[in-house]
Amino acid sequence: MSGVGRVAGARTQNQRYAFIAIAAAVLVVGAVIAAPVWLPAVSWVIPDRYVMAYAPPAIQRMIFQVDPNAQVPAPAAPAEFAAQDLLAELAPTATATYSPVSAASGGASGGYVQPTPLALAPTPTLTPVFSIQVDSRAVDRNNSADLGDITALLTGFEWEQQGYNNCGPASIRTLMSYWGVEFTEADAASYLKPDPEDPNVRPDEIAQFVEQYDGYHALIRVNGNFETIKKFILAGYPVLIESGYDPEPETVGWTSHYLTIAGFSNDGFIVMDTYRRPNWFYAYNEVDYYWRQFNRRYVIIYKPEQLAAVASIIGEDMDDAVMYENSLATARAESSLNGDDPYAWFNLGSTLASMGRYEDAVVAFDTARTLGLPSRFLWYQFSPYEAYLQVGRYEDVISLADAVLAMKPSEEAFYYKGLALEGLGEVSKARVQVALAVRHNRNYEAAQKALDALEN
Repeated sequence: MSGVGRVAGARTQNQRYAFIAIAAAVLVVGAVIAAPVWLPAVSWVIPDRYVMAYAPPAIQRMIFQVDPNAQVPAPAAPAEFAAQDLLAELAPTATATYSPVSAASGGASGGYVQPTPLALAPTPTLTPVFSIQVDSRAVDRNNSADLGDITALLTGFEWEQQGYNNCGPASIRTLMSYWGVEFTEADAASYLKPDPEDPNVRPDEIAQFVEQYDGYHALIRVNGNFETIKKFILAGYPVLIESGYDPEPETVGWTSHYLTIAGFSNDGFIVMDTYRRPNWFYAYNEVDYYWRQFNRRYVIIYKPEQLAAVASIIGEDMDDAVMYENSLATARAESSLNGDDPYAWFNLGSTLASMGRYEDAVVAFDTARTLGLPSRFLWYQFSPYEAYLQVGRYEDVISLADAVLAMKPSEEAFYYKGLALEGLGEVSKARVQVALAVRHNRNYEAAQKALDALEN
Protein backbone atom coordinates (compact mmCIF):
# COMPACT_ATOMS: atom_id res chain seq x y z
CA MET A 1 0.00 0.00 0.00
CA SER A 2 2.85 2.40 0.74
CA GLY A 3 4.23 1.85 -2.79
CA VAL A 4 0.85 2.59 -4.32
CA GLY A 5 0.60 5.71 -2.16
CA ARG A 6 4.00 6.91 -3.31
CA VAL A 7 3.04 6.36 -6.96
CA ALA A 8 -0.26 8.23 -6.49
CA GLY A 9 1.51 11.05 -4.68
CA ALA A 10 4.12 11.33 -7.44
CA ARG A 11 1.37 11.37 -10.05
CA THR A 12 -0.44 14.15 -8.19
CA GLN A 13 2.75 16.17 -7.88
CA ASN A 14 3.53 15.73 -11.60
CA GLN A 15 0.03 16.87 -12.43
CA ARG A 16 0.53 19.95 -10.28
CA TYR A 17 3.79 20.75 -12.07
CA ALA A 18 2.13 20.24 -15.44
CA PHE A 19 -0.72 22.54 -14.46
CA ILE A 20 1.75 25.23 -13.34
CA ALA A 21 3.72 24.87 -16.58
CA ILE A 22 0.55 25.12 -18.69
CA ALA A 23 -0.68 28.13 -16.71
CA ALA A 24 2.70 29.85 -17.07
CA ALA A 25 2.72 29.18 -20.81
CA VAL A 26 -0.81 30.59 -21.12
CA LEU A 27 0.24 33.69 -19.18
CA VAL A 28 3.32 34.20 -21.36
CA VAL A 29 1.34 33.74 -24.57
CA GLY A 30 -1.36 36.07 -23.27
CA ALA A 31 1.21 38.68 -22.29
CA VAL A 32 2.80 38.50 -25.73
CA ILE A 33 -0.56 38.79 -27.49
CA ALA A 34 -1.60 41.70 -25.27
CA ALA A 35 1.80 43.40 -25.43
CA PRO A 36 0.64 46.14 -27.83
CA VAL A 37 -1.92 47.10 -25.17
CA TRP A 38 0.09 46.99 -21.95
CA LEU A 39 3.61 47.79 -23.13
CA PRO A 40 2.84 51.44 -24.02
CA ALA A 41 1.58 51.90 -20.48
CA VAL A 42 5.10 51.09 -19.26
CA SER A 43 6.13 54.65 -20.16
CA TRP A 44 3.72 55.95 -17.50
CA VAL A 45 5.69 54.02 -14.86
CA ILE A 46 9.22 53.90 -16.27
CA PRO A 47 10.58 57.20 -17.67
CA ASP A 48 11.25 57.18 -21.41
CA ARG A 49 14.96 57.86 -20.91
CA TYR A 50 15.37 54.48 -19.17
CA VAL A 51 13.41 52.66 -21.85
CA MET A 52 15.60 54.23 -24.54
CA ALA A 53 18.77 53.38 -22.60
CA TYR A 54 18.06 49.78 -21.65
CA ALA A 55 15.17 48.24 -23.59
CA PRO A 56 15.91 46.24 -26.78
CA PRO A 57 14.87 47.96 -30.04
CA ALA A 58 11.90 45.62 -30.51
CA ILE A 59 10.55 46.50 -27.07
CA GLN A 60 11.16 50.22 -27.71
CA ARG A 61 9.09 50.03 -30.89
CA MET A 62 6.20 48.40 -29.02
CA ILE A 63 6.35 50.86 -26.10
CA PHE A 64 6.68 54.06 -28.11
CA GLN A 65 4.50 52.87 -31.01
CA VAL A 66 6.27 55.20 -33.41
CA ASP A 67 4.00 56.00 -36.31
CA PRO A 68 5.90 57.99 -38.95
CA ASN A 69 2.57 58.96 -40.50
CA ALA A 70 1.07 60.43 -37.31
CA GLN A 71 0.40 64.15 -37.62
CA VAL A 72 -0.45 67.26 -35.68
CA PRO A 73 -4.27 67.53 -35.41
CA ALA A 74 -5.78 69.23 -38.45
CA PRO A 75 -8.12 72.22 -38.07
CA ALA A 76 -11.82 71.45 -37.95
CA ALA A 77 -12.81 73.49 -40.99
CA PRO A 78 -10.09 75.45 -42.79
CA ALA A 79 -11.32 77.95 -45.39
CA GLU A 80 -11.08 76.29 -48.79
CA PHE A 81 -9.54 79.15 -50.72
CA ALA A 82 -8.00 81.16 -47.87
CA ALA A 83 -4.47 79.92 -48.49
CA GLN A 84 -4.32 80.97 -52.13
CA ASP A 85 -6.01 84.27 -51.30
CA LEU A 86 -3.31 84.88 -48.69
CA LEU A 87 -0.52 84.28 -51.19
CA ALA A 88 -2.18 86.60 -53.65
CA GLU A 89 -2.50 89.32 -51.02
CA LEU A 90 1.12 89.02 -49.82
CA ALA A 91 2.81 91.19 -52.38
CA PRO A 92 6.57 90.53 -52.34
CA THR A 93 8.19 92.92 -49.88
CA ALA A 94 11.77 92.10 -50.86
CA THR A 95 13.49 90.74 -53.92
CA ALA A 96 15.42 87.57 -53.23
CA THR A 97 17.46 85.29 -55.44
CA TYR A 98 16.46 81.64 -55.20
CA SER A 99 18.14 78.51 -56.40
CA PRO A 100 16.42 75.12 -56.24
CA VAL A 101 18.00 72.53 -53.98
CA SER A 102 17.65 68.82 -54.68
CA ALA A 103 15.92 66.63 -52.13
CA ALA A 104 17.88 65.06 -49.31
CA SER A 105 18.54 61.35 -49.49
CA GLY A 106 16.09 58.99 -47.83
CA GLY A 107 12.99 59.75 -49.87
CA ALA A 108 12.56 63.40 -48.90
CA SER A 109 10.42 65.32 -51.35
CA GLY A 110 11.74 68.35 -53.21
CA GLY A 111 10.06 71.57 -54.22
CA TYR A 112 11.84 73.87 -51.79
CA VAL A 113 14.64 76.38 -52.18
CA GLN A 114 17.71 77.50 -50.29
CA PRO A 115 17.65 81.30 -50.02
CA THR A 116 20.69 83.39 -50.76
CA PRO A 117 21.13 86.69 -48.93
CA LEU A 118 18.99 89.54 -50.14
CA ALA A 119 21.92 91.90 -49.77
CA LEU A 120 25.25 90.32 -48.94
CA ALA A 121 27.28 92.10 -46.31
CA PRO A 122 30.85 92.87 -47.33
CA THR A 123 33.21 89.99 -46.66
CA PRO A 124 34.63 90.78 -43.21
CA THR A 125 38.34 91.34 -42.88
CA LEU A 126 38.61 89.76 -39.46
CA THR A 127 41.29 87.81 -37.72
CA PRO A 128 39.77 84.42 -36.90
CA VAL A 129 39.27 83.78 -33.22
CA PHE A 130 41.22 80.55 -33.67
CA SER A 131 43.45 79.51 -36.53
CA ILE A 132 41.68 77.06 -38.76
CA GLN A 133 43.31 73.64 -38.58
CA VAL A 134 42.61 70.31 -40.18
CA ASP A 135 41.64 67.61 -37.74
CA SER A 136 44.36 64.99 -37.39
CA ARG A 137 41.83 62.24 -38.14
CA ALA A 138 41.97 62.70 -41.90
CA VAL A 139 39.09 60.37 -42.68
CA ASP A 140 36.10 59.49 -40.55
CA ARG A 141 35.41 55.93 -41.67
CA ASN A 142 31.99 55.88 -40.02
CA ASN A 143 30.83 58.78 -42.14
CA SER A 144 31.59 60.33 -45.52
CA ALA A 145 33.48 63.34 -44.17
CA ASP A 146 36.99 63.61 -45.59
CA LEU A 147 38.55 65.98 -43.09
CA GLY A 148 41.72 66.19 -45.16
CA ASP A 149 39.82 67.91 -47.98
CA ILE A 150 37.88 70.74 -46.38
CA THR A 151 37.70 74.48 -46.83
CA ALA A 152 37.55 75.44 -43.14
CA LEU A 153 37.32 73.64 -39.83
CA LEU A 154 37.19 75.08 -36.33
CA THR A 155 38.83 72.95 -33.65
CA GLY A 156 39.16 73.00 -29.88
CA PHE A 157 35.72 71.67 -29.00
CA GLU A 158 35.15 69.28 -26.11
CA TRP A 159 32.53 67.08 -27.70
CA GLU A 160 30.19 65.06 -25.48
CA GLN A 161 27.64 62.37 -26.26
CA GLN A 162 24.23 63.65 -25.26
CA GLY A 163 21.98 61.96 -22.74
CA TYR A 164 18.35 61.13 -23.51
CA ASN A 165 16.50 64.18 -24.90
CA ASN A 166 19.56 66.24 -24.03
CA CYS A 167 20.75 67.66 -27.34
CA GLY A 168 20.21 71.24 -26.15
CA PRO A 169 22.38 70.97 -23.00
CA ALA A 170 25.00 68.80 -24.74
CA SER A 171 25.18 71.06 -27.80
CA ILE A 172 25.57 74.31 -25.87
CA ARG A 173 28.13 72.65 -23.63
CA THR A 174 30.09 71.56 -26.73
CA LEU A 175 29.82 74.97 -28.38
CA MET A 176 30.84 76.93 -25.27
CA SER A 177 33.86 74.69 -24.76
CA TYR A 178 35.19 76.19 -27.99
CA TRP A 179 35.18 79.57 -26.26
CA GLY A 180 36.88 78.13 -23.20
CA VAL A 181 33.78 78.25 -20.98
CA GLU A 182 33.54 75.15 -18.81
CA PHE A 183 30.40 73.56 -17.43
CA THR A 184 28.96 70.07 -17.62
CA GLU A 185 26.05 68.79 -19.63
CA ALA A 186 24.32 68.13 -16.31
CA ASP A 187 24.88 71.77 -15.27
CA ALA A 188 23.22 72.98 -18.46
CA ALA A 189 20.38 70.45 -18.21
CA SER A 190 19.54 71.41 -14.63
CA TYR A 191 18.88 74.98 -15.81
CA LEU A 192 17.49 74.38 -19.30
CA LYS A 193 15.24 71.43 -18.52
CA PRO A 194 14.80 70.73 -14.80
CA ASP A 195 12.35 67.98 -15.77
CA PRO A 196 14.51 65.30 -17.50
CA GLU A 197 11.49 64.24 -19.56
CA ASP A 198 11.11 67.73 -21.07
CA PRO A 199 11.44 67.08 -24.82
CA ASN A 200 12.54 70.56 -25.82
CA VAL A 201 14.91 73.42 -25.07
CA ARG A 202 13.95 76.67 -26.77
CA PRO A 203 16.63 78.93 -28.33
CA ASP A 204 15.64 81.76 -25.98
CA GLU A 205 16.30 79.42 -23.03
CA ILE A 206 19.76 78.72 -24.43
CA ALA A 207 20.37 82.45 -24.80
CA GLN A 208 19.30 83.09 -21.21
CA PHE A 209 21.59 80.32 -19.96
CA VAL A 210 24.62 81.45 -21.99
CA GLU A 211 24.32 85.04 -20.81
CA GLN A 212 25.12 83.92 -17.27
CA TYR A 213 28.72 83.31 -18.32
CA ASP A 214 31.38 86.01 -18.44
CA GLY A 215 29.58 88.56 -20.56
CA TYR A 216 28.60 86.27 -23.42
CA HIS A 217 25.55 87.04 -25.54
CA ALA A 218 23.44 84.88 -27.85
CA LEU A 219 21.83 86.25 -31.00
CA ILE A 220 18.91 84.30 -32.48
CA ARG A 221 18.08 84.80 -36.15
CA VAL A 222 15.80 83.16 -38.71
CA ASN A 223 15.92 82.84 -42.50
CA GLY A 224 19.60 81.92 -42.40
CA ASN A 225 21.55 80.79 -45.43
CA PHE A 226 24.69 78.86 -46.21
CA GLU A 227 26.77 81.87 -47.18
CA THR A 228 26.23 83.46 -43.79
CA ILE A 229 27.18 80.23 -41.99
CA LYS A 230 30.36 79.95 -44.04
CA LYS A 231 31.32 83.53 -43.26
CA PHE A 232 30.90 82.87 -39.56
CA ILE A 233 33.08 79.76 -39.76
CA LEU A 234 35.78 81.66 -41.66
CA ALA A 235 35.65 84.41 -39.02
CA GLY A 236 36.04 81.85 -36.23
CA TYR A 237 32.47 81.55 -34.95
CA PRO A 238 30.72 78.16 -34.72
CA VAL A 239 27.03 78.29 -35.62
CA LEU A 240 24.26 76.52 -33.71
CA ILE A 241 21.25 75.63 -35.85
CA GLU A 242 17.88 74.19 -34.82
CA SER A 243 16.77 71.52 -37.22
CA GLY A 244 14.44 68.63 -37.86
CA TYR A 245 16.03 65.23 -37.34
CA ASP A 246 15.11 61.67 -38.24
CA PRO A 247 18.10 59.31 -37.90
CA GLU A 248 16.10 56.36 -36.54
CA PRO A 249 12.61 56.43 -38.06
CA GLU A 250 11.68 52.95 -36.79
CA THR A 251 12.49 53.45 -33.10
CA VAL A 252 12.55 57.22 -32.56
CA GLY A 253 10.81 58.90 -35.47
CA TRP A 254 10.90 62.57 -36.47
CA THR A 255 12.18 64.89 -33.79
CA SER A 256 14.15 68.11 -33.32
CA HIS A 257 17.90 68.52 -32.91
CA TYR A 258 20.56 71.16 -32.41
CA LEU A 259 23.67 70.96 -34.58
CA THR A 260 26.90 72.88 -34.00
CA ILE A 261 28.42 73.64 -37.39
CA ALA A 262 32.21 73.72 -37.17
CA GLY A 263 33.39 73.60 -40.78
CA PHE A 264 32.53 73.15 -44.43
CA SER A 265 33.79 71.70 -47.69
CA ASN A 266 32.64 71.89 -51.29
CA ASP A 267 29.98 69.28 -50.58
CA GLY A 268 28.61 70.00 -47.13
CA PHE A 269 29.08 70.99 -43.50
CA ILE A 270 31.17 69.41 -40.74
CA VAL A 271 29.10 69.23 -37.57
CA MET A 272 29.66 68.52 -33.90
CA ASP A 273 26.63 66.23 -33.62
CA THR A 274 26.02 65.24 -30.00
CA TYR A 275 23.72 62.38 -31.04
CA ARG A 276 26.14 60.80 -33.49
CA ARG A 277 29.75 61.92 -33.10
CA PRO A 278 32.11 64.86 -33.61
CA ASN A 279 33.04 66.00 -37.12
CA TRP A 280 30.05 64.40 -38.80
CA PHE A 281 29.51 65.25 -42.44
CA TYR A 282 26.14 66.50 -43.72
CA ALA A 283 25.55 67.22 -47.39
CA TYR A 284 24.17 70.69 -48.07
CA ASN A 285 20.83 69.47 -49.39
CA GLU A 286 20.28 67.31 -46.30
CA VAL A 287 21.07 70.21 -43.98
CA ASP A 288 18.63 72.53 -45.73
CA TYR A 289 15.86 69.95 -45.98
CA TYR A 290 15.73 69.66 -42.18
CA TRP A 291 16.90 73.18 -41.25
CA ARG A 292 14.07 74.78 -43.18
CA GLN A 293 11.60 72.91 -40.96
CA PHE A 294 12.58 75.46 -38.29
CA ASN A 295 12.54 78.51 -40.57
CA ARG A 296 16.35 78.20 -40.85
CA ARG A 297 16.85 79.41 -37.27
CA TYR A 298 20.38 79.82 -35.95
CA VAL A 299 22.19 81.09 -32.86
CA ILE A 300 25.51 82.95 -32.66
CA ILE A 301 27.42 83.26 -29.36
CA TYR A 302 29.62 86.33 -28.98
CA LYS A 303 31.04 88.88 -26.55
CA PRO A 304 30.13 92.60 -26.65
CA GLU A 305 33.42 93.54 -28.30
CA GLN A 306 32.61 91.08 -31.11
CA LEU A 307 29.21 92.58 -31.91
CA ALA A 308 30.49 94.70 -34.80
CA ALA A 309 32.07 91.64 -36.41
CA VAL A 310 28.90 89.61 -35.96
CA ALA A 311 26.75 92.42 -37.36
CA SER A 312 29.00 92.78 -40.42
CA ILE A 313 28.40 89.14 -41.29
CA ILE A 314 24.64 89.12 -40.70
CA GLY A 315 24.15 92.40 -42.52
CA GLU A 316 20.68 93.91 -42.84
CA ASP A 317 19.05 90.98 -41.00
CA MET A 318 20.43 92.39 -37.75
CA ASP A 319 17.27 94.52 -37.85
CA ASP A 320 14.28 92.41 -36.78
CA ALA A 321 11.85 94.17 -39.09
CA VAL A 322 14.08 93.64 -42.11
CA MET A 323 14.80 90.04 -41.12
CA TYR A 324 11.09 89.21 -40.95
CA GLU A 325 10.38 90.96 -44.24
CA ASN A 326 13.09 88.86 -45.86
CA SER A 327 11.81 85.73 -44.13
CA LEU A 328 8.33 86.53 -45.42
CA ALA A 329 9.71 86.75 -48.97
CA THR A 330 11.40 83.37 -48.61
CA ALA A 331 8.35 81.63 -47.14
CA ARG A 332 6.02 83.17 -49.71
CA ALA A 333 8.29 82.07 -52.56
CA GLU A 334 8.52 78.53 -51.21
CA SER A 335 4.76 78.30 -50.66
CA SER A 336 4.17 79.51 -54.22
CA LEU A 337 6.74 77.08 -55.61
CA ASN A 338 5.07 74.12 -53.90
CA GLY A 339 1.62 74.74 -52.46
CA ASP A 340 1.62 71.26 -50.87
CA ASP A 341 4.68 71.97 -48.71
CA PRO A 342 3.53 72.13 -45.05
CA TYR A 343 6.87 73.50 -43.83
CA ALA A 344 6.76 76.46 -46.20
CA TRP A 345 3.28 77.30 -44.94
CA PHE A 346 4.33 76.84 -41.32
CA ASN A 347 7.31 79.17 -41.84
CA LEU A 348 4.96 81.67 -43.45
CA GLY A 349 2.72 81.47 -40.39
CA SER A 350 5.62 81.80 -37.95
CA THR A 351 6.94 84.85 -39.75
CA LEU A 352 3.54 86.52 -39.97
CA ALA A 353 2.95 85.85 -36.26
CA SER A 354 6.31 87.44 -35.44
CA MET A 355 5.20 90.47 -37.45
CA GLY A 356 1.93 90.68 -35.48
CA ARG A 357 -0.18 89.67 -38.48
CA TYR A 358 -2.12 87.03 -36.59
CA GLU A 359 -5.19 86.71 -38.81
CA ASP A 360 -2.95 85.94 -41.80
CA ALA A 361 -0.76 83.69 -39.66
CA VAL A 362 -3.65 81.39 -38.70
CA VAL A 363 -4.53 80.91 -42.37
CA ALA A 364 -0.97 79.73 -42.99
CA PHE A 365 -0.98 77.50 -39.89
CA ASP A 366 -4.36 76.00 -40.81
CA THR A 367 -2.93 75.16 -44.24
CA ALA A 368 0.21 73.59 -42.78
CA ARG A 369 -1.87 71.47 -40.38
CA THR A 370 -4.19 70.40 -43.18
CA LEU A 371 -1.27 69.34 -45.36
CA GLY A 372 0.25 67.41 -42.45
CA LEU A 373 3.01 68.06 -39.92
CA PRO A 374 4.85 65.38 -37.87
CA SER A 375 3.00 64.59 -34.66
CA ARG A 376 5.87 65.92 -32.52
CA PHE A 377 6.17 69.20 -34.40
CA LEU A 378 4.53 71.28 -31.66
CA TRP A 379 6.83 69.83 -29.04
CA TYR A 380 9.34 72.33 -30.41
CA GLN A 381 7.52 75.23 -32.10
CA PHE A 382 4.94 77.43 -30.42
CA SER A 383 4.00 80.26 -32.76
CA PRO A 384 0.65 78.62 -33.68
CA TYR A 385 -0.42 78.86 -30.04
CA GLU A 386 0.38 82.57 -30.07
CA ALA A 387 -1.54 83.22 -33.27
CA TYR A 388 -4.62 81.21 -32.32
CA LEU A 389 -4.71 82.92 -28.91
CA GLN A 390 -4.55 86.36 -30.50
CA VAL A 391 -7.55 85.68 -32.77
CA GLY A 392 -9.59 84.00 -30.02
CA ARG A 393 -9.42 80.43 -31.32
CA TYR A 394 -8.96 79.03 -27.85
CA GLU A 395 -10.31 75.56 -28.65
CA ASP A 396 -7.57 75.12 -31.26
CA VAL A 397 -4.95 75.95 -28.66
CA ILE A 398 -6.42 73.44 -26.22
CA SER A 399 -6.71 70.64 -28.79
CA LEU A 400 -3.12 71.16 -29.96
CA ALA A 401 -1.81 71.31 -26.39
CA ASP A 402 -3.76 68.20 -25.41
CA ALA A 403 -2.29 66.31 -28.38
CA VAL A 404 1.21 67.17 -27.13
CA LEU A 405 0.42 66.35 -23.51
CA ALA A 406 -0.99 62.97 -24.50
CA MET A 407 2.53 62.06 -25.60
CA LYS A 408 4.81 64.04 -23.29
CA PRO A 409 4.74 66.55 -20.42
CA SER A 410 5.60 69.93 -21.92
CA GLU A 411 5.75 73.19 -19.99
CA GLU A 412 4.88 75.15 -23.14
CA ALA A 413 1.76 73.05 -23.77
CA PHE A 414 0.65 73.48 -20.14
CA TYR A 415 1.30 77.22 -20.36
CA TYR A 416 -0.59 77.87 -23.59
CA LYS A 417 -3.45 75.61 -22.57
CA GLY A 418 -3.71 77.68 -19.41
CA LEU A 419 -3.84 80.92 -21.40
CA ALA A 420 -6.56 79.48 -23.63
CA LEU A 421 -8.61 78.41 -20.61
CA GLU A 422 -8.22 81.90 -19.19
CA GLY A 423 -9.49 83.29 -22.48
CA LEU A 424 -12.55 81.08 -22.11
CA GLY A 425 -13.12 82.46 -18.63
CA GLU A 426 -12.15 79.23 -16.82
CA VAL A 427 -9.68 80.91 -14.48
CA SER A 428 -9.34 78.14 -11.88
CA LYS A 429 -8.55 75.55 -14.58
CA ALA A 430 -6.15 78.00 -16.20
CA ARG A 431 -4.31 78.44 -12.92
CA VAL A 432 -3.81 74.67 -12.62
CA GLN A 433 -2.31 74.40 -16.12
CA VAL A 434 0.04 77.35 -15.75
CA ALA A 435 1.15 76.05 -12.34
CA LEU A 436 2.04 72.76 -14.02
CA ALA A 437 4.16 74.69 -16.52
CA VAL A 438 6.09 76.33 -13.67
CA ARG A 439 6.41 73.02 -11.83
CA HIS A 440 7.99 71.38 -14.88
CA ASN A 441 10.37 74.30 -15.45
CA ARG A 442 11.05 76.72 -12.61
CA ASN A 443 12.95 79.00 -15.02
CA TYR A 444 9.99 79.54 -17.36
CA GLU A 445 9.60 83.27 -16.78
CA ALA A 446 6.52 83.82 -18.96
CA ALA A 447 4.66 81.06 -17.14
CA GLN A 448 5.67 82.41 -13.74
CA LYS A 449 4.40 85.89 -14.68
CA ALA A 450 1.14 84.41 -15.94
CA LEU A 451 0.74 82.40 -12.73
CA ASP A 452 1.37 85.48 -10.59
CA ALA A 453 -1.30 87.37 -12.54
CA LEU A 454 -3.80 84.52 -12.20
CA GLU A 455 -3.24 84.33 -8.44
CA ASN A 456 -3.78 88.06 -7.88
